[in-house]
Amino acid sequence: MLSLNTDKKNLPIAITMGDPSGINSEIILKSFNKISNNKEIDFFIICDPDWIKKSKKIFNIDVPLNIISNEIKIKQNKLNILPIKNKVFSNLGKPDKKNNKAILESLNISINLAKKNKVCGIVTLPIYKKNIMEGSSGFIGHTEYLAEKDDSESLMILMSKDLKVATITTHIPISKVSKSLTRKIISKKIKILHESLRRDFHIKNPKIAVSSLNPHSGEEGSIGKEEVKIILPCINNLKELGMKIEGPLPADTLFYKKNLKKFDARICMYHDQALIPLKTIDFYGGINFTAGLSFVRTSPDHGTAFNLAGKNKANPKSFIYAIRQAFLISKNRKINE
Repeated sequence: MLSLNTDKKNLPIAITMGDPSGINSEIILKSFNKISNNKEIDFFIICDPDWIKKSKKIFNIDVPLNIISNEIKIKQNKLNILPIKNKVFSNLGKPDKKNNKAILESLNISINLAKKNKVCGIVTLPIYKKNIMEGSSGFIGHTEYLAEKDDSESLMILMSKDLKVATITTHIPISKVSKSLTRKIISKKIKILHESLRRDFHIKNPKIAVSSLNPHSGEEGSIGKEEVKIILPCINNLKELGMKIEGPLPADTLFYKKNLKKFDARICMYHDQALIPLKTIDFYGGINFTAGLSFVRTSPDHGTAFNLAGKNKANPKSFIYAIRQAFLISKNRKINE
């Protein structure tokens, strides 16, 4: 069993490898100096060390490595790697299903370490969902997988420096969104968001905006009944509990630039309602945070970018922000325990 050996008060952050055929190794190497300069934050990568060694040569980035053995002993000014058993088949730009076992091993190790309080949080690097879904029945995405392993109700929160926006539904077809929206689910997700804003972000009395599903908030039922029958009753009930909450508000005006600071967070009915404004406002800097878990998890808000893999063009900004936010959220949780 792995033990922890660190002189710092803060536990390290575990970073999963994600899909090795994309830009993950590039952003890891490009981020090293910027993150390691922060003396408060320790981190390590869970992966096949040969993958990083090969990537160092490809990108001509000379980062010193430390391979962790039986204990998580973090060495300063080195890229710390916790090896996995499965070897990586890395051909940048071309995803390989043979890497599924290594990808899931890295992810499962990080979850195990987080649940045993060996790390202060995890940062998951992007995967190619299609390959994982074909090889692992029931796998939908990181958010759902983590919630199942943690036996908890989770909430996807997309965030940048200026915006926090959550989603009621996540990785489901648009055709199934309406049937997935129930009073119970919407209330539960809003409560998770409210509690996360208090616990994870130190906002004592958060103000939340709720989007509509239909155009113009359904025009009082003439363009869909979801707002009248489902969303509005939820909002009224939560107001009675003392929450500062408004809606349902038309999604097309919910992110009006001058009103961004009016709310501490927004919650949308489906994936793209939330992702489009976030990526428009801050394409490179946004991240994903999974609220509701027993441990802290963030991730860069971008994909594997196979089209950029190996071209030395990947932007590490989102990855760096994901690490820093995982650390800050973990500190906030300690304060609020």
